[in-house]
Amino acid sequence: MTKPHILVVGGAGYIGSHMVLDLLRADYPVVTLDNLSRGHRSLTPGGEFVAGDMGNPADLESVFQQYPIKAVMHFAAHSQVGESVEQPLMYYRNNVANTVTLLEAMQQAGVHHFIFSSSAAVYGEPEKTPITEDHPCAPTNPYGTTKLTVEHMLQDVSQVTDLNYCSLR
Repeated sequence: MTKPHILVVGGAGYIGSHMVLDLLRADYPVVTLDNLSRGHRSLTPGGEFVAGDMGNPADLESVFQQYPIKAVMHFAAHSQVGESVEQPLMYYRNNVANTVTLLEAMQQAGVHHFIFSSSAAVYGEPEKTPITEDHPCAPTNPYGTTKLTVEHMLQDVSQVTDLNYCSLR
């Protein structure tokens, strides 16, 4: 049986490239989409590579038309806390608005499976450790807020569409 194609957005970054490697080791056909603004082409361990941006509908449409993608894994967020404080709009554009564009493209392509790389930054200052999934979310910086915003968006979208998602913290 042929395994489904997986699109790894941000697959030329540190975490994304490790996910690509694990998927390839498990014999999944992988397509990496990365604009290389923070990632490095040399980190992608194989599979197909597309230089493109998740915020560009044309790039996404091209990938979904060219490859039989069945699931998307999203590792393309900006992730520097200090930078998010200094440039919050850049974080909201990339981490939230571009994720909206990605989800819209997935809907148009009929792709319903999504794994989102979130962050423990959604919890803010922990009330207790270890932090459990039911710990209150109270981010203390724009980075954490953008991650929590996307988590809320995924929950809302899944209520009215066929989206199946998981958020990794």
